[in-house]
Amino acid sequence: MKIAISFLLAAAVVVLLAVFALRDEPLELRAAGDSVAPVVDAPPPAVKQDDIAVPDATETEAAADEPAIEIVDSMDLAVLLREYGFGRLEGEWRNWAMSRGYPVPDGSDGYVYEQPYDQYDDETLRGLASNGDMWAQQILAKRISRTNPAEALELYRDAAIRGSIYAMSEMANLYARIGDKRREVEFKSQDSALEQIYAMRDAPVPPEVSGYAWTAVAEMSGTEPMFGNVAASQLARRLTDEQKEEACSMAQGMYDEVVERRNTLGLGDFDRRPPPIVYWDPASAPICSEDNEPNMDLSGCRQIQMTEDNQTNTIWICADE
Repeated sequence: MKIAISFLLAAAVVVLLAVFALRDEPLELRAAGDSVAPVVDAPPPAVKQDDIAVPDATETEAAADEPAIEIVDSMDLAVLLREYGFGRLEGEWRNWAMSRGYPVPDGSDGYVYEQPYDQYDDETLRGLASNGDMWAQQILAKRISRTNPAEALELYRDAAIRGSIYAMSEMANLYARIGDKRREVEFKSQDSALEQIYAMRDAPVPPEVSGYAWTAVAEMSGTEPMFGNVAASQLARRLTDEQKEEACSMAQGMYDEVVERRNTLGLGDFDRRPPPIVYWDPASAPICSEDNEPNMDLSGCRQIQMTEDNQTNTIWICADE
C-alpha cells in the first residue's frame, strides 16, 4: 500500500533516515506492509473538501477512550493532516523522538544536540556518560563499537536505562554484527575486540538471540512501530523458532531489570505517550506479544481506519487540533 502524504516525508521519514544514518550498514526502506511507508517525492494532488467524509458532531465529541473511527483513503488523510499543520506535526515528532534517544538531523550535516557531542574526545564523553548523560553514553558506544564492543553494549544499556529506545535498537544491531562471521573484519583492528566477539559467540545465549530480545524490550518500552521492528526483521531471518521463543522469554526479565534500575534512579517506568501520528499495519504486530496495538497510551488519540488496495491500516492522530 502506498501512502502519498507529505507527513510521512516531513516527519516519520525524517526521523527514520536519521536512525539509518547512524547505523554502520545501509538499510533499505521497507514497503508499508513491512511497517515502513515509502518515501514520496512530491505532495499529493489537491483534494476538494466536499469529497472528504467529515465526522459529525457526535463523532468529534466521542470519549477519549473511544475515539471516532473514520474510513478514509490516503488523499483524504493528507487533507485531514493539513488541518493539524505539517510543520507542527514534524516538530512534535522530532521532540518525541529526541526524548527517546533518536538522533534528529539539524538541517545541515549534523544532528540536534544540546551539546557538541561529536566534537568531544572519548575521555570527555566517558566522563559525561559516567554522570548519566544519555547522549554521551550512546554516542560513545557508537564510536567504540568496533574496538570495544563489550563496553559499547554496556554504554547502550546505560542509555536505555536513561530512556533511550534508540539505544535498545542499536544494541540489537551490534549483537547482530557480532554474531555475523561475514562482518568479523570490522573488529580486526583490535585483538581485544576479536576476543570479545569470540567470547560472546561462545556464550550460552547467542548474540543474535540477545539482539532479538532487545528489540522486544524496545517494543515493551513504547517504540514507534513504523521503525521499531527494523532490527527485529533482520534478526528474525537468522533465528530458529526455538531461538525466537528463547529471546521472548528473556525479554520480560530484561525489561523488568531496566525498569528496576530506572526506579532506583527515580525515573519510573518508560513514558508511553505516543508521537503525534502513529501508523499501524498488520506487519507491525509486536514480535513477542499477541497485542494488536502499539504499547502506547492511545486513549486520547483520534483513531482512523484507512483502506486502500484491499488492505486496512490503522492510524492514530494524537496531536491537538
